[in-house]
Amino acid sequence: MTDRSYEDGKLVIRRHYKAEREDVWDAITTPERLVRWFLPISGDLRPGGRYQLEGNAGGEVVRCERPSEIGLTWEMGGGVTEVVVRLEPDGDSTVLTLSHSPVPGELVPNASPTMWGLGAGWEMGLHALEDFLAGDLPEGAAKDWIATASQEDLMAAGVRAQQISDAWTEVLS
Repeated sequence: MTDRSYEDGKLVIRRHYKAEREDVWDAITTPERLVRWFLPISGDLRPGGRYQLEGNAGGEVVRCERPSEIGLTWEMGGGVTEVVVRLEPDGDSTVLTLSHSPVPGELVPNASPTMWGLGAGWEMGLHALEDFLAGDLPEGAAKDWIATASQEDLMAAGVRAQQISDAWTEVLS
């Protein structure tokens, strides 16, 4: 289940994962695991270091408090925003809270069926994290298995992204 909120330019997503906090932490911070469900990452992944997600944002690692919080700048298209991911244990599960700010409201829902907004972009990644933690993703890097996905799988992803965008449109109204 996903909880969504948007207030004063801050997009917040909360999701529960059926995995221990250390496992979720490693999946979001270890380059060899991150590439399986998100994007290849390079750089100095320590506080004060700079990172780059292949074909996407880069920035600075601002703080890293294993296994509970990572904060970084999100630099893309000449703009700089902040992303914070917090992990809280919940029995044998983990609650992940992602906040991204400041984000103009018009960037949250999809601009078109082929241009996802930040809401769908983040949530599609967090869905992939859930599938990865459950062992339900194909082998290899996410960018490779997405590139070879069937037309049916791509259409299903587009439908899911639109449903997420519609949910964000309701949050914003």
